Amino acid sequence: DKHRVRACAQCDRKGDALAIHWRRGHDPSSALFGKDLCDKCGKAESRRLVKERGAVPRVVFRGTTDGATRAPRASGKTSGTRRRRAPAVDGEKTPPAKARSRPETKLGAKKAVRKAKTSHAGLGSIAVVREKLRQLATEEPYYACESWRRTPYDVTPYDVLPDGAYVAGVGVEDEDAKVLFDRLNTSVRDGWTDYVPVSVSDGTAAAATGQQPSMKAHSGLELDLSTEKLRTPLRLGVDVEERPLWGMDCFTREAILASISGVAWYAGDENRPRRLEYLQQRFLPKLHTLGADGWDASRVAQCVLDDAIKNGEKHTAMASRALLRVIAECDDDYARAPAPKKKKANSTTTTGEVKAEGHTEEIVESHDPRARRERFRIHPKGTGVVCINPNGLKAGTFVNHYIGEIYSPWKWYERQDAIKKCYPGMELPSFFNITLERPPHDDRGRHVIFVEAMHKGCFASRLSHSCEPNCQTVTFAKDGKLTLGMFTTQDIAYGEEMTWDYSCITESAEEYRTGFCLCSSPTCRGSFLTYSGSGAFTAVVNKKHAFLHRNAILFKASTSALTNVDRKMLHDSGIRECALEHCPDWVVKWAALTLEYIKLEENELPNELMSLPATRFGRYNELGAKSEAIGVAATRITNLIVTLDKIRYVLTRSGQERAPFFRVLTESEVIEHLWSGDESILRRILRSILAGAGAKKGSNSVSKSRLVMAKMPKTGDARVDAAMKAIQERIDIDERPKTASGACESMLEICTVLRRIDATFYAQVSDLLWFYANTRNWFTHAKLDNVISPAVNIDDVASVMPTTQRKHIPNAFRGNREAMLQKRYGALYVWGQLVTWYKQTIYSPDSSLSADRRGTLSLPDPESCCSAAPSAYVNKERKELFKALRKNKHQSWPTATSWSFKNPAKVYGSPMFDDALREMYPKEYASTTSFTTLLDKHERQSM
Repeated sequence: DKHRVRACAQCDRKGDALAIHWRRGHDPSSALFGKDLCDKCGKAESRRLVKERGAVPRVVFRGTTDGATRAPRASGKTSGTRRRRAPAVDGEKTPPAKARSRPETKLGAKKAVRKAKTSHAGLGSIAVVREKLRQLATEEPYYACESWRRTPYDVTPYDVLPDGAYVAGVGVEDEDAKVLFDRLNTSVRDGWTDYVPVSVSDGTAAAATGQQPSMKAHSGLELDLSTEKLRTPLRLGVDVEERPLWGMDCFTREAILASISGVAWYAGDENRPRRLEYLQQRFLPKLHTLGADGWDASRVAQCVLDDAIKNGEKHTAMASRALLRVIAECDDDYARAPAPKKKKANSTTTTGEVKAEGHTEEIVESHDPRARRERFRIHPKGTGVVCINPNGLKAGTFVNHYIGEIYSPWKWYERQDAIKKCYPGMELPSFFNITLERPPHDDRGRHVIFVEAMHKGCFASRLSHSCEPNCQTVTFAKDGKLTLGMFTTQDIAYGEEMTWDYSCITESAEEYRTGFCLCSSPTCRGSFLTYSGSGAFTAVVNKKHAFLHRNAILFKASTSALTNVDRKMLHDSGIRECALEHCPDWVVKWAALTLEYIKLEENELPNELMSLPATRFGRYNELGAKSEAIGVAATRITNLIVTLDKIRYVLTRSGQERAPFFRVLTESEVIEHLWSGDESILRRILRSILAGAGAKKGSNSVSKSRLVMAKMPKTGDARVDAAMKAIQERIDIDERPKTASGACESMLEICTVLRRIDATFYAQVSDLLWFYANTRNWFTHAKLDNVISPAVNIDDVASVMPTTQRKHIPNAFRGNREAMLQKRYGALYVWGQLVTWYKQTIYSPDSSLSADRRGTLSLPDPESCCSAAPSAYVNKERKELFKALRKNKHQSWPTATSWSFKNPAKVYGSPMFDDALREMYPKEYASTTSFTTLLDKHERQSM
């Protein structure tokens, strides 16, 4: 009984015949389809039988597990019982080969071959891993990172502050600093804390997503806030150590877990906890000890294997070998193709050095296949903190105070805006900062203080983020003051990294994508940021708090008195003196009306979340959905307080107007605006019709002087002359209407006259008249002074910013650094900020306001009512406009239209805004007909 082992001549001459296994080409487009390929060199086998050997029933290949077996190719009868021992792996002694029963029939031999190919440790496992990686690459949050930095980040130095000490931020004036330190004082009892046990939060999150809560969480954990404990934080160099750390994204984590799943001990869904144990207790602790070499996953796996052999850990050794094999065959072999010789250095390049500012260096990419991996990438996380206490740390241990420089909200966002302007190439801001929030039940209520620990603080600010943390920041009261502290929430072993959940929220989808998470935890969210613009959490905003709704709230606040009911609602929610001091009544009224929406959203959001389709984590249940809604409401209240702080800063500047921002036009002013004024809407429309007809106006008398129907010039255009005559016969435009409603009725009558003369030719004019005539609420805004704040000092940021980011300074500010560092609050800043109150990162909210109110609040200019070709307007532009308005009346009108929106009178209002008022406050505006009903009627009449 004889077996033939085929080997290509090259590999056989190297003496590797017994370490070779064959695979069949499966790619139909390849010339190797259907041929046996050598996994050693990847070439097809020779048609000539190179060598025949005796029976080899068991072969152990390099990089596989100890028990990996593969049946040899059955090629007729075989004889002999000589067995050859498998080669040694990584210096380990190879155990004697075990006898295996020989297939008695040809059919039995084929079944043995198929079984070996599909075994977890055999060739089938590689194919399974490859397929798993292809699948993960198309799913979120398992997308692979496009860029790969393989060097640790530079260490950011900081000045150590005394325990529990806060200092005023850079550029904070003495008066503002006094206010900030006063806000740290509290009336709550000593020992109060905002701590929520990890088990409670984990259990709620688990209920929301269908995941199992962490088994490490300590239920009912008590924090020791005694003076003795708070004065003895952990010691740097004794209990903990700062060091550059590495991490992996979800893609690499799942690739490692899939790689070791071919080992019997780790195979199957029921053994996923074992795979996680290998990753968290073997792989990651070793990764944190490799320093600059931490990027190499095979180096880490080899170190784990060496330790396992030394300590006699059989299963860990088997998993490490399997991982080494998959890395070699799925990544390194794939990366052996010739690489491009040259590549331009940029901000994400990690090979080579970048030259001085203003120069670009051509660098040569490394030919090491490890540096070109795409699947097993380990990334630097920056400086982190690792437990080095031989006894570990117990849950509830006080780590240290989270201290640093403190800023008020308006000053903090001025500073962030200046940094973004100076360093536009910065992908993500620093995450050494945290917010200290006053408790709602304090006598003076809530407020927010920003703590920046980048340049001054202690090692507590150097802990990395994790979606499954072992530490937590806690706000607590001690000696009548509020402070932040870091505590462990579970037992931490020697060599384990100390982490906490940053709980950062971003309004930018791009920033959310860029902030991929490297915590390596099994419950990783994929990003260490939470995207506040996610559709799941903006469902209620889009329906009940869209652009016109938010303007309706500001309109209501500007036109209604502040009541005791408003004050009580704010007081009960913790919005009291600290947040409302120096705010005029209309701003306090606005805060109360906005708080009403926050409560509405908190009640309705759970139903929206529970109606979402199921994901791979499951679907929301009632408990989880309510928990998410509570968290969203807390974030909304924080943004409300931040907005109040910004508005107060602008309104308290010397000489600034403090009257309500919106002012409703009087009856007389509405008549003047629509009808009787020299620059009224009607007269501007008639002048546009005459101008479009090409009337000879002499010295522009028609366009600039008061238009008198009795002196209306002839244009020579039959349709225009007929229209002017018909209007003159029906209506005397020189007579002032007695009421605003009378003016609107007359405008609608003109609209009817024009449609009867030529519905297509006058379609655009008729539509514009209809929009103005059906608007009931007209208003204008207060004229606030521009505010220019002093230049922000960011020299401390420049000292640690990379040169590649420091060189990109906008051309508009070159040579004028002070102007670049100043914040300009325009005349409409208050309006823009109040209607985008739940977003804080918009640099100029008044600029975005100009685009948002296009058509929604600011109707088109009369001068543009004859700008489109009549047939093109009726057949395309008009249909698209009405379709968009029915779909979303809050959406600004498209820019690619014939309308213009200069609005020189600065008067605002629209039928869509009236509809939003009716939806928000039906008691006050119940008589208003819905916009959809009005639009449908108008469209029918226009046909």
